[in-house]
Amino acid sequence: MLYYTELMNSLKRDVLAPVYLFYGNETYLIQQAVGHFVEHFSGGEDPELNCEIVDGEAVEAAEIVVRAEAAPFFTDKRLMIVKNPSFFHAKPADKKAKKAQTGEEEEGNIEEKSPVNEKTLLDYLENPMPTTCLIFIAGASLDKRKKLFRTLSKNGRTVEFAYLKKPELHRWLNQKAQNSGKKINYEAAEVLIKNAGPALQNLAMEWEKLDNYTTGQEVITPADVGQLVTPAVEDNIFVIMDAIGQKRCWEALRDIRELLLAKESPQRLLGMIARQFRLLLQISDLSGRGCTEKEIISRLKLHPYVYQKIANQKKNFNQIMLVEILSILSDLEKDIKTGRQEFYPALETLLLRISLEN
Repeated sequence: MLYYTELMNSLKRDVLAPVYLFYGNETYLIQQAVGHFVEHFSGGEDPELNCEIVDGEAVEAAEIVVRAEAAPFFTDKRLMIVKNPSFFHAKPADKKAKKAQTGEEEEGNIEEKSPVNEKTLLDYLENPMPTTCLIFIAGASLDKRKKLFRTLSKNGRTVEFAYLKKPELHRWLNQKAQNSGKKINYEAAEVLIKNAGPALQNLAMEWEKLDNYTTGQEVITPADVGQLVTPAVEDNIFVIMDAIGQKRCWEALRDIRELLLAKESPQRLLGMIARQFRLLLQISDLSGRGCTEKEIISRLKLHPYVYQKIANQKKNFNQIMLVEILSILSDLEKDIKTGRQEFYPALETLLLRISLEN
């Protein structure tokens, strides 16, 4: 959470960059940061006077520059926020070229020609207006090889909002409990983090329910959490993958059946299972090529918690088997969409086949 604390401290001191790029998976902290910036620039007055929000998917880059160059009203600086700026993401052609190199995401410094409608923005980033604080919110996926990203990094500030590590999540929950005049013991916090996952957006929603449920209590216990917060689907998928890897197919099928009864979409479940197998293959390949844990996490953009879960399952599958399973899952997806096969019987056949592999 150091990146967030440093950002907020610089905001309090009014030490600001002329342009920012906020990106990453931790959307809750992005929303919090943007809220603090709006409050700072509005000074308690109507935020519409000197704070403008623009949809980056609906407005071209050249128009964003025109708006960014507008003078502030009755103040020294104004704030402009651009949500979902598509020009920081890789173009389809770029993605194909990237995959053609190694089949994996590679960090590189590939020179690319900026489209005409981005040239004006690139010129602006070379010499941004000192009277405008421009914030781009790009989400989790962007292309750091693009000249736009490199130029913004040089003349402004890029902030990656990554998921918090477990000790930071514990501190965040302890602060929430303290604000409510309560305590949450370590075991209860562990269960809450495990069930809700590392995303603060989910944790905040689950905490609010838990806080209301325990009104009048001084200490929140694991039993309270277990009573109210069910495990995230992603964690159930890890359990299913463990069962598949250890060839306990009936256990895996039982858990899949429970998710279906809980109204989870068959297509979503199939997609999540396929994603786990893809990550297994990627981690197996990268580790076989000598990549360190840190390098794999960075390259695949995984949370350390997710990496550890998948890495522990790697020993249960060889690469040939993983390629074959992914091929079968791809065919299954097509057959289920076209009605040639039903989800549960088809998955049952696949898991039985896996369990019989030597």
